[in-house]
Amino acid sequence: MDKTLFAGYLSILLLTIPALAYSLAPLRDHLRFGYKRTAVICGVSLLLIIPGVSFIAYYTSMSFKWALILALAAVFLVHIHVTTGKPIMRFYCFFNSTMVIGNAMLYGIILAAPLETEDSLLTLRPVTCLVCLAVAVVLGVLYYKSLNEHLPYLLNSEPLNLDFKLALSITVFITLLFFWVMPKHAGVVMTGRVRATILAFLLLAPGAFVLMYHSMWRVAVNLTENSNLRESNELMFMEQKRYEELRSYMDETRTLRHDFRQHLLVIDDYAKNGENEKLSEYISQFTKTLTDHRSVIAANPALDAVASHYDSLANSKECYVKWLIELPRTLPVAEADFITVFGNLVENAILAVEKLPQDKRVVQVNAKMLSDEMLGLTVKNPYEGTIKLNKKGLPRSGKAGHGIGLSSVQAVVDRYSGSLEINTEDNMFTAGVLMYTSGQSE
Repeated sequence: MDKTLFAGYLSILLLTIPALAYSLAPLRDHLRFGYKRTAVICGVSLLLIIPGVSFIAYYTSMSFKWALILALAAVFLVHIHVTTGKPIMRFYCFFNSTMVIGNAMLYGIILAAPLETEDSLLTLRPVTCLVCLAVAVVLGVLYYKSLNEHLPYLLNSEPLNLDFKLALSITVFITLLFFWVMPKHAGVVMTGRVRATILAFLLLAPGAFVLMYHSMWRVAVNLTENSNLRESNELMFMEQKRYEELRSYMDETRTLRHDFRQHLLVIDDYAKNGENEKLSEYISQFTKTLTDHRSVIAANPALDAVASHYDSLANSKECYVKWLIELPRTLPVAEADFITVFGNLVENAILAVEKLPQDKRVVQVNAKMLSDEMLGLTVKNPYEGTIKLNKKGLPRSGKAGHGIGLSSVQAVVDRYSGSLEINTEDNMFTAGVLMYTSGQSE
């Protein structure tokens, strides 16, 4: 056995270590197992891959480039096994890593070309392979912030909505390009200014990638900040709307009190004058007026006012709301908070069904205490078409009846350590809310 050649295979395949590390760094929040178990799986896998592929390459006289490609294919299987999430994102992170390794191998070979005693670069001396490994480590340091901060942020950035199909195809193309242009003969590299020119070009590539990731990261941060600002403004608008509805209820109550005093004066006058027939007729008319007045939907006056408002709105649109509100007169959470959640969900549901066929314009609203410390609210309505949910589980589009104000609902629910669950199965949009009465946070 040619020990120097075999040592060369082992040395070049050490590049699989940074390759796997760089592919997993952006996906540290998407690991299938814990950090320790993942490290054990990766370590054992590399201990099998590196000597195993080295033996195969040695006895088949495989070039170092193809030996590394074979080893990276095995590393890809490990990468997929220990990560979770969308396949396109996992593929992208892996090929982003192989792009770095391809760059490192190409740069290392050209940098160490004068050390090669033979013209052929299909097989390399161990020292050249170690130079490639050193370059890969240097690139890892250079890419550290991109791999550990910028890229993870981009992977989870909903406002940016990065097209990973395009990004994946670019990284695959550059990876193949790096491996394709690897020189086969040292003489070619050492001719004229070829070596100096390629080294200079390859020095620019890492900087360009770092700048690209940093720029995309800044764009994502700005978009996220703008999105959060819009959500805050939306929440303020919704709370203002609920306040106006409550004020309308208070004005209505004040008017009813004033009218009731007038009715009592008329009744008192008829009674004093002994005009019993007129008194009886007036009381009959007054009773009919009270009967025609809206029924009570909720025990809490403020909630009842908002529910009545939306009941009238639904009736005006020829929609029907099935109310089942079993909450106490005094709500266990702040009235303004619950009414913001309640009003947004009910309004969305009414907007969603108003354009449906008459027999489908039905909204179901259920609210009750699930326990002494847990308040539950469910709003259901049928819908037509397709609703896509984002990473937060909320509708993507601002389509009428879906997505409007739901970020505000989520913000309020979060203050009570609760949850907002959206289900769109069987063309039935269901919004379920849990709020913990003892979980309010600042």
